[in-house]
Amino acid sequence: MGYSKGLGPLRTRQGEVGFTLVELLLALFLFALIAGVIFAAFAAVASGVEKGRQSIELYRVGRVALLRMTQEVGAAMPPPEGSEARVQGKKNADGGTGHDRIDFLTIPYRRYSDKVPSYELCHVAYYVAENAQGKTALFREEDCSGEEDERRERAARATGLELTDLAVGLEITYYDAEKDYEEWPPNRDDQSLLLPCRVRLALTLRDAQQYARAFITTVALPMRGACEDARTRRTQTQTSGLPARGR
Repeated sequence: MGYSKGLGPLRTRQGEVGFTLVELLLALFLFALIAGVIFAAFAAVASGVEKGRQSIELYRVGRVALLRMTQEVGAAMPPPEGSEARVQGKKNADGGTGHDRIDFLTIPYRRYSDKVPSYELCHVAYYVAENAQGKTALFREEDCSGEEDERRERAARATGLELTDLAVGLEITYYDAEKDYEEWPPNRDDQSLLLPCRVRLALTLRDAQQYARAFITTVALPMRGACEDARTRRTQTQTSGLPARGR
């Protein structure tokens, strides 16, 4: 009896060791819940980092593209004597979807062909259209041949360069000394309107997350001095028409 009594406590302690099925299921549930929370937190951080990276890339591409357009549009030249190659701006140039086009004569600040001298005047155009993959993109065309012909024939010979496939819109506004216009020249019969005073460029880009950002700037062309002179003369004329104040 003493021997059997000695085994009693041992059997009792062995029966208390281990987990029940309910405890095991509860532990698995808590582990899955904590793992899910941690995974969701990591996913949110990764998504935020990716969105931030795309936003930075969108900003970088937009600023670079707008800077290039600004430099070349700001250096637009009046056409040589006897030439009709003046600034031409067309609204909805791609068929009415809101994408504008601007053609002008300038000395490009960057050359892509060693055959073209650095001082050569070129016809340059900027516009938004669909690329070969069916996405809207910002294009730049350049023709340095110096031959006078129609724009569509020149475009067939021009060197086209896709700047970015994030572009979804391009709106251009032209200003003279009086008002703004959606197209240039505002009067096709007026041959004296060679260059506008200023050009407003609004380029809209959109990333893979459908986040859109507009990059807008206003460029003063070399004719800006003439515009200021015209505004000054108009102000002086209006001032001279006022009655003089008595002392």
